[in-house]
Amino acid sequence: MLLSDVETLVRQDLFDPVGSSSPRWATSDIDRAIDKAVDRYSQYYPNIVYIDMPTQPYQRTYPYPTSWNASYPVWWLERIIYPLQAYGSAFTAPATAPVANAQAGSTLGIGTYQYAVTFLTQGGETTPSLPCTLTTSSGNQAVLLTAIPLAPTTTTLPTAATNTVIGRNLYRTLAGGNTLYLLTTLQNNSTSSYSDNAPDSTLTGRPPVPSINTSGVMLWPPRECDFAEYSNLFDSSTALAAGGNQGAQGAIGSGLSPVGANAPSFTLKLKNVEVPQDTNQIMRIFYATKHQLDSNGSTIPEVHRDIIVLGASTYAILAYQVPTNDNFDFQDGALHDRLDDTHIPTSWLATAQVRHAQFESRLLEIKQQRDFAYGTSLHWGDVPVRWPRL
Repeated sequence: MLLSDVETLVRQDLFDPVGSSSPRWATSDIDRAIDKAVDRYSQYYPNIVYIDMPTQPYQRTYPYPTSWNASYPVWWLERIIYPLQAYGSAFTAPATAPVANAQAGSTLGIGTYQYAVTFLTQGGETTPSLPCTLTTSSGNQAVLLTAIPLAPTTTTLPTAATNTVIGRNLYRTLAGGNTLYLLTTLQNNSTSSYSDNAPDSTLTGRPPVPSINTSGVMLWPPRECDFAEYSNLFDSSTALAAGGNQGAQGAIGSGLSPVGANAPSFTLKLKNVEVPQDTNQIMRIFYATKHQLDSNGSTIPEVHRDIIVLGASTYAILAYQVPTNDNFDFQDGALHDRLDDTHIPTSWLATAQVRHAQFESRLLEIKQQRDFAYGTSLHWGDVPVRWPRL
C-alpha cells in the first residue's frame, strides 16, 4: 500500500473523479487529510518497533533510542525487557578475519572492498570480526574468501544453557566504501570458503553489520523492567553525569539540560544489586512511532486501510467547509426569482459528522483489539525474589 493508492481511494469515496482536469480537491489537500488521519490512527494503534541497547556500568538513566527512521521520531516507550539474555552466555566476535583473494571475473566494480564475518545463534548475532581488505582490478573483479572463521562448539558458560552457532553472516562494503552490508548467510559452522560475484547493486537495502552482540541465550519468560519516562524533568543535572555515561544509544557522553529537552531520557527502576556492572548486558526497548505511509511503502496493516481512507475523507470534507460557506439567499425586488443555496454547507457538515462518527467508532474497535491482545500479562507460578540472578 502506497500513498498514491490511498489518494485514489479517498477521491473515489469523495466522488471526486480521478485524473480529472478540474478536481474539487487538490492533491496537496488530499495528502494533508491523509496525514491527519494517519496521525489520529497512530495515536490509537502506533507503529511499535524495538531496538537493542547496551547497558552502561552503574547507569540507570539512558537517552531515548534512535528511531528506525528519522522522519518518524520516537513518540513514547512501550516496554523494556532487561536483562534480555543470560549474562555471559554470548559468543565473542570472531577473532580473525577471512582471507580475500582476487579472482578472474567482471561482476564486481573496480576498487577497494572490505569483508567481515559474524556468528549466528538462536538468540541473535555477534559483532563482526576485524575486516579484511582487497582491491580489485580490471579482469580480476571477483573475490574468493577462504579461512572463514569457525565458531566454538559451545558457549562460554556451557552449564547455563545450550547455546550453539547455527550459521555465519558475511558482510561486505561497496567499492571504496566503509559501511559493511550483509552479503550472504552461511547456513552452517563448517564451510570455510565463499566465492563473491555479487555486484554492488545487490547490496542496496541490505542490513548493515550489527553493533551489539546478541548471541546469548534468551531469558524466558522475558523480564519486563519498570521504567520512568522523561526522567530528566525531575532528576538533578548531576544525575546525568556530565562528561560521563549518557550519550547516543547509551554511549559515553552527556545530555545535560535544565529541563531535559536536549536529550529525552528514561530511568530504569532497578535495585542496587540489579544495576548493570558493564556493557555486556542488553536492553530490548519497544517504542511507538507514527505509521509510515508514503511513496516508499507503509507500515499500516492492510486490514486497517479502510480506517485511513475513512478518516482522510472526513478531514477533506471538513476542510471543504471553507469554500462552501460562501453561499447566499437572493430574491429580486419583483419577487420573480429566488435563489437559495444556504443548505449546501449544512449538508456538507452533516456528511462530515456521520463519517467522523464512523471513523471514531473504527478507532475504538482497534483500540479494544489492541488492549485485549496486549494489555494482560500472565505469570504461571511464583517468581523468586532473586530470579534475575538465577
